[in-house]
Amino acid sequence: MGKINQGILDGFNGKVGTVVGYKVNGKKVMRAYVDKIRNPRTSLQMDNRLRFKTLSQLASAFMSATGIGMERVAKSLRNTVCNSFMKVNQSAVSVRGGEAEVDYGSLMCSLGGMPQVAFGNASFAEPQRVSVSFSTSADMPRTDAQDKVYIFVYQPDTNQGLLSAPVARTEGSVDMRLPVSWTGMTVHVYGFAVGDGRDNSGLRCDSSYIGTGNVG
Repeated sequence: MGKINQGILDGFNGKVGTVVGYKVNGKKVMRAYVDKIRNPRTSLQMDNRLRFKTLSQLASAFMSATGIGMERVAKSLRNTVCNSFMKVNQSAVSVRGGEAEVDYGSLMCSLGGMPQVAFGNASFAEPQRVSVSFSTSADMPRTDAQDKVYIFVYQPDTNQGLLSAPVARTEGSVDMRLPVSWTGMTVHVYGFAVGDGRDNSGLRCDSSYIGTGNVG
Protein backbone atom coordinates (compact mmCIF):
# COMPACT_ATOMS: atom_id res chain seq x y z
CA MET A 1 0.00 0.00 0.00
CA GLY A 2 1.27 3.46 -0.84
CA LYS A 3 1.76 6.17 1.76
CA ILE A 4 0.54 9.55 0.48
CA ASN A 5 2.64 12.58 1.45
CA GLN A 6 0.71 15.74 0.41
CA GLY A 7 -1.71 14.37 -2.14
CA ILE A 8 -0.94 11.76 -4.75
CA LEU A 9 0.27 14.30 -7.31
CA ASP A 10 2.86 15.62 -4.86
CA GLY A 11 4.53 12.23 -4.49
CA PHE A 12 4.02 9.03 -2.56
CA ASN A 13 5.89 5.96 -1.41
CA GLY A 14 4.84 2.43 -2.36
CA LYS A 15 2.23 1.00 -4.70
CA VAL A 16 -0.96 2.84 -5.60
CA GLY A 17 -3.00 0.96 -8.20
CA THR A 18 -0.72 0.32 -11.16
CA VAL A 19 1.89 2.87 -10.11
CA VAL A 20 4.79 2.69 -7.65
CA GLY A 21 6.16 5.86 -6.04
CA TYR A 22 9.66 6.25 -4.60
CA LYS A 23 12.55 8.70 -4.26
CA VAL A 24 15.85 8.86 -6.13
CA ASN A 25 18.42 11.32 -4.81
CA GLY A 26 15.66 13.23 -3.04
CA LYS A 27 13.44 13.51 -6.12
CA LYS A 28 9.96 12.00 -6.20
CA VAL A 29 9.50 9.66 -9.13
CA MET A 30 7.00 7.04 -10.28
CA ARG A 31 7.15 3.92 -12.38
CA ALA A 32 4.69 1.34 -13.61
CA TYR A 33 4.02 -1.56 -11.25
CA VAL A 34 5.32 -4.88 -12.54
CA ASP A 35 3.23 -7.78 -11.29
CA LYS A 36 5.53 -10.58 -12.42
CA ILE A 37 9.30 -10.16 -12.63
CA ARG A 38 10.77 -11.95 -15.61
CA ASN A 39 13.74 -14.09 -14.70
CA PRO A 40 14.78 -15.94 -17.86
CA ARG A 41 17.25 -18.75 -17.32
CA THR A 42 18.57 -19.27 -20.82
CA SER A 43 22.04 -20.77 -21.16
CA LEU A 44 23.37 -17.38 -22.29
CA GLN A 45 21.92 -15.60 -19.27
CA MET A 46 23.20 -18.25 -16.89
CA ASP A 47 26.68 -17.95 -18.43
CA ASN A 48 26.58 -14.16 -18.05
CA ARG A 49 25.55 -14.49 -14.41
CA LEU A 50 28.38 -16.93 -13.70
CA ARG A 51 30.84 -14.61 -15.42
CA PHE A 52 29.64 -11.67 -13.32
CA LYS A 53 29.79 -13.77 -10.14
CA THR A 54 33.35 -14.87 -10.90
CA LEU A 55 34.48 -11.30 -11.59
CA SER A 56 32.82 -10.16 -8.37
CA GLN A 57 34.62 -12.86 -6.36
CA LEU A 58 37.95 -11.93 -7.92
CA ALA A 59 37.32 -8.24 -7.19
CA SER A 60 36.76 -9.07 -3.54
CA ALA A 61 39.92 -11.17 -3.28
CA PHE A 62 42.07 -8.55 -5.04
CA MET A 63 40.76 -5.63 -2.97
CA SER A 64 43.91 -5.16 -0.87
CA ALA A 65 45.90 -4.63 -4.09
CA THR A 66 43.34 -2.71 -6.16
CA GLY A 67 42.57 -0.43 -3.22
CA ILE A 68 46.04 0.99 -3.85
CA GLY A 69 46.74 0.19 -7.49
CA MET A 70 43.40 1.28 -8.93
CA GLU A 71 42.43 4.04 -6.50
CA ARG A 72 43.25 6.92 -8.85
CA VAL A 73 41.61 5.29 -11.87
CA ALA A 74 38.42 4.62 -9.91
CA LYS A 75 38.25 8.24 -8.75
CA SER A 76 38.80 9.57 -12.27
CA LEU A 77 35.97 7.36 -13.54
CA ARG A 78 33.79 8.26 -10.54
CA ASN A 79 33.50 4.56 -9.87
CA THR A 80 34.28 2.17 -7.04
CA VAL A 81 37.56 0.25 -7.02
CA CYS A 82 35.60 -3.01 -7.18
CA ASN A 83 33.62 -1.96 -10.26
CA SER A 84 36.74 -0.61 -11.92
CA PHE A 85 38.50 -3.95 -11.43
CA MET A 86 35.54 -5.83 -12.90
CA LYS A 87 35.33 -3.52 -15.91
CA VAL A 88 39.05 -3.66 -16.66
CA ASN A 89 39.21 -7.44 -16.31
CA GLN A 90 36.05 -8.46 -18.17
CA SER A 91 37.97 -10.14 -20.96
CA ALA A 92 39.99 -12.24 -18.48
CA VAL A 93 36.94 -14.33 -17.53
CA SER A 94 35.07 -16.60 -19.93
CA VAL A 95 32.41 -19.25 -19.41
CA ARG A 96 32.36 -22.52 -21.30
CA GLY A 97 29.93 -25.34 -20.69
CA GLY A 98 28.69 -23.75 -17.50
CA GLU A 99 32.21 -23.43 -16.04
CA ALA A 100 34.14 -20.20 -15.56
CA GLU A 101 37.70 -19.96 -16.82
CA VAL A 102 40.09 -17.23 -15.64
CA ASP A 103 43.10 -16.05 -17.61
CA TYR A 104 45.20 -15.21 -14.57
CA GLY A 105 48.02 -13.88 -16.70
CA SER A 106 45.90 -11.02 -18.03
CA LEU A 107 44.34 -9.89 -14.72
CA MET A 108 45.26 -6.33 -13.74
CA CYS A 109 45.32 -5.01 -10.17
CA SER A 110 47.00 -1.66 -10.82
CA LEU A 111 46.80 0.93 -13.59
CA GLY A 112 48.73 4.13 -14.17
CA GLY A 113 51.16 6.14 -16.24
CA MET A 114 54.38 5.20 -14.48
CA PRO A 115 56.63 2.68 -16.30
CA GLN A 116 56.22 -0.92 -15.17
CA VAL A 117 58.72 -2.46 -12.79
CA ALA A 118 61.03 -5.11 -14.31
CA PHE A 119 60.27 -8.09 -12.08
CA GLY A 120 62.15 -11.38 -12.08
CA ASN A 121 60.65 -14.80 -11.42
CA ALA A 122 58.87 -15.67 -8.18
CA SER A 123 60.79 -18.06 -5.92
CA PHE A 124 59.09 -20.51 -3.55
CA ALA A 125 62.33 -22.10 -2.33
CA GLU A 126 61.55 -21.41 1.33
CA PRO A 127 58.50 -23.00 2.97
CA GLN A 128 55.50 -20.67 3.28
CA ARG A 129 57.38 -17.83 1.60
CA VAL A 130 57.63 -16.17 -1.78
CA SER A 131 60.36 -13.80 -2.90
CA VAL A 132 60.65 -11.74 -6.08
CA SER A 133 63.59 -9.71 -7.34
CA PHE A 134 63.24 -6.61 -9.50
CA SER A 135 65.39 -4.00 -11.20
CA THR A 136 66.53 -1.10 -9.04
CA SER A 137 66.95 1.12 -12.10
CA ALA A 138 65.17 4.47 -11.78
CA ASP A 139 66.54 6.26 -14.83
CA MET A 140 63.29 6.24 -16.80
CA PRO A 141 60.92 9.23 -16.80
CA ARG A 142 58.35 9.25 -13.96
CA THR A 143 60.36 6.80 -11.82
CA ASP A 144 62.32 7.34 -8.61
CA ALA A 145 64.66 5.30 -6.45
CA GLN A 146 62.21 5.60 -3.55
CA ASP A 147 59.18 4.23 -5.42
CA LYS A 148 57.21 1.75 -3.32
CA VAL A 149 57.12 -1.74 -4.82
CA TYR A 150 54.46 -4.33 -3.92
CA ILE A 151 53.70 -7.93 -4.78
CA PHE A 152 50.25 -9.47 -4.52
CA VAL A 153 49.66 -13.23 -4.20
CA TYR A 154 46.32 -14.82 -5.12
CA GLN A 155 45.24 -18.36 -4.21
CA PRO A 156 42.29 -19.41 -6.43
CA ASP A 157 41.06 -22.46 -4.48
CA THR A 158 40.36 -20.35 -1.40
CA ASN A 159 39.75 -17.13 -3.37
CA GLN A 160 42.11 -15.29 -1.04
CA GLY A 161 44.77 -12.72 -1.77
CA LEU A 162 47.61 -11.17 0.21
CA LEU A 163 49.46 -7.92 -0.42
CA SER A 164 53.06 -7.51 0.70
CA ALA A 165 54.38 -4.60 2.68
CA PRO A 166 55.95 -2.05 0.29
CA VAL A 167 59.70 -1.88 -0.24
CA ALA A 168 61.73 0.89 -1.87
CA ARG A 169 62.86 0.37 -5.45
CA THR A 170 66.46 0.48 -4.17
CA GLU A 171 65.85 -2.76 -2.24
CA GLY A 172 65.75 -4.85 -5.41
CA SER A 173 63.61 -7.63 -3.95
CA VAL A 174 60.48 -8.22 -1.91
CA ASP A 175 59.73 -11.18 0.33
CA MET A 176 56.55 -12.17 2.10
CA ARG A 177 55.22 -14.96 4.28
CA LEU A 178 52.25 -17.02 3.08
CA PRO A 179 49.61 -18.84 5.14
CA VAL A 180 50.43 -22.37 6.30
CA SER A 181 47.02 -23.41 4.97
CA TRP A 182 48.27 -22.63 1.43
CA THR A 183 51.01 -25.29 1.62
CA GLY A 184 50.99 -27.37 -1.55
CA MET A 185 48.54 -25.03 -3.29
CA THR A 186 49.07 -23.09 -6.50
CA VAL A 187 49.25 -19.31 -6.30
CA HIS A 188 49.54 -16.47 -8.82
CA VAL A 189 51.86 -13.52 -8.21
CA TYR A 190 51.47 -9.93 -9.42
CA GLY A 191 53.59 -6.84 -8.87
CA PHE A 192 53.25 -3.07 -9.17
CA ALA A 193 54.69 0.17 -7.81
CA VAL A 194 53.55 3.53 -6.48
CA GLY A 195 55.64 6.62 -7.12
CA ASP A 196 57.24 8.18 -4.04
CA GLY A 197 59.66 10.68 -5.51
CA ARG A 198 59.53 14.44 -5.80
CA ASP A 199 58.19 14.38 -9.36
CA ASN A 200 56.10 11.19 -9.39
CA SER A 201 54.49 11.06 -5.97
CA GLY A 202 51.29 9.00 -6.05
CA LEU A 203 51.65 7.77 -9.63
CA ARG A 204 50.92 4.10 -10.25
CA CYS A 205 52.21 1.70 -12.87
CA ASP A 206 50.32 -1.06 -14.65
CA SER A 207 50.61 -4.29 -12.72
CA SER A 208 52.75 -7.15 -14.04
CA TYR A 209 51.92 -10.85 -13.91
CA ILE A 210 55.04 -12.31 -12.33
CA GLY A 211 54.01 -15.95 -12.59
CA THR A 212 52.68 -18.93 -10.73
CA GLY A 213 54.04 -21.54 -8.37
CA ASN A 214 53.29 -23.97 -5.57
CA VAL A 215 53.68 -22.94 -1.94
CA GLY A 216 56.24 -25.09 -0.16
